[in-house]
Amino acid sequence: MIEMVALTVIGILLATILFFARIQRINRGIGKILTEAKEDKTLPHTHEWELYHNEQAPSQRIRACLAELNIPYKSYAVTLQTNVNQTVPAGLIQSLSKHQIPILLHHGKPIYNSRKQMAYVIAQHNNGAQMLPTTTGEKYRLKCFLKAFSGLDENNFAVVSSTENNEIFTIALPAMGAILERLTSQPLLRVRIFSRFFRKDLNTPTLRGLTMLSIVDNPNLNDAFETAKEKIEAQLDKVEDSLSKHGEPWITGETFTQIDIELMVLLERLYIVTMLEDLLDARRPNTRLYWKTIKSKESYRKSILNHRSADIKAARIKILATRATNSDFDETLRVNH
Repeated sequence: MIEMVALTVIGILLATILFFARIQRINRGIGKILTEAKEDKTLPHTHEWELYHNEQAPSQRIRACLAELNIPYKSYAVTLQTNVNQTVPAGLIQSLSKHQIPILLHHGKPIYNSRKQMAYVIAQHNNGAQMLPTTTGEKYRLKCFLKAFSGLDENNFAVVSSTENNEIFTIALPAMGAILERLTSQPLLRVRIFSRFFRKDLNTPTLRGLTMLSIVDNPNLNDAFETAKEKIEAQLDKVEDSLSKHGEPWITGETFTQIDIELMVLLERLYIVTMLEDLLDARRPNTRLYWKTIKSKESYRKSILNHRSADIKAARIKILATRATNSDFDETLRVNH
């Protein structure tokens, strides 16, 4: 009798588990269909090209690409300091399938991920041909560098010790920590509650409680930071080698390509965290000249220099001051040569 009851209970439990598993599969399928439908949906727009962007590296990349190709666009700045409800047009937030900055709209079609956005703009716009390599050597070098550089957007908020290898996010942790320290708890709480663009990001383990000195105090972040330094140094060694071998001004040769924009943003990030001079002094004379040439470009001025906020400037000043007084922090930011 007891055995029959037990078997009956087990049968009911198995049937219940199978039922809910089936419901879950159905819901996942419906969710996928709805998401795909949303991504194909034309979003509210008033201009051919519209860009929702902030101060982070992914936004810098697509802004630089648009500036390099001289493409006018409607600009919407979406940062921690702005009121998103006043910045983003009514109805657009609810229409988005992802709340990931930057968002590029072309005739209302949303494109995510800055590398995909750059490739799309270069392919779609008449001016895009000027950023496409023409020789076999340039094409090969571009392909190699796109593999060597992380194609992730910072919105993944994954440190470089993970499988995603997001070194440009990891290397920025001191600056991000300094910026978060400037914000009081009340604005951060308001952002977490009301902003769909930053709520998930601020609650990720990497950013929760992040300070400028976290890369020294937190062993996991310290290990990730050291790994990021090694990866970036290896990337810059490849850049130096390429520049010295072909003798042309840009990474792949005579053509300014998408990978030059990615390196422009990386070098800018290294400048903000006060590591660039040390890296360029480490037997990289061609890369030093390359950086000087990059800074003279109009696209650099329009897309990066003009968007360098007060928070970013203050973060760099704070990092420099702390390096002068904290030997552990200073040593962590020194490169390995």
